[in-house]
Amino acid sequence: MKNYFFAAVAASAILFSCKKNDKTSCDATVAAIAGKYKISSMTIAGQSVIDQFMDACQKDDVYELKADKTVVYDDAGTQCSPSGDDTGTWDVVNGTITITQNSGGGMEFSGTVSNKCNSIEVSEDMGGTIKIVTTLTKQ
Repeated sequence: MKNYFFAAVAASAILFSCKKNDKTSCDATVAAIAGKYKISSMTIAGQSVIDQFMDACQKDDVYELKADKTVVYDDAGTQCSPSGDDTGTWDVVNGTITITQNSGGGMEFSGTVSNKCNSIEVSEDMGGTIKIVTTLTKQ
């Protein structure tokens, strides 16, 4: 009986001593941020301003930030007129993210990025002490 007990303890020790290598990085890097997102909130001084900055048809759009630093804007759900489908570029350098549409319209961002693994927050300086914080949630 003692042999089974010690064998079980030894197996448990080996099993639980292994390190998991599947930890997802939440750094503000291209590789860690790449994915599909929807804008979930926009605030100034903690107050929601999403209704002032976005039409209803834009609130369900999907932004696919690809690892090759291209972005695809999908006018998903409620369609805008004209359609908001577009492409563009994006990059993260020294904690600053820039997302630009090729057409020059729609939602564009440039600001300090904080990667929270399932969402990113972009803090944009609007002049003086006023900052707008846009949260994009990973889909």
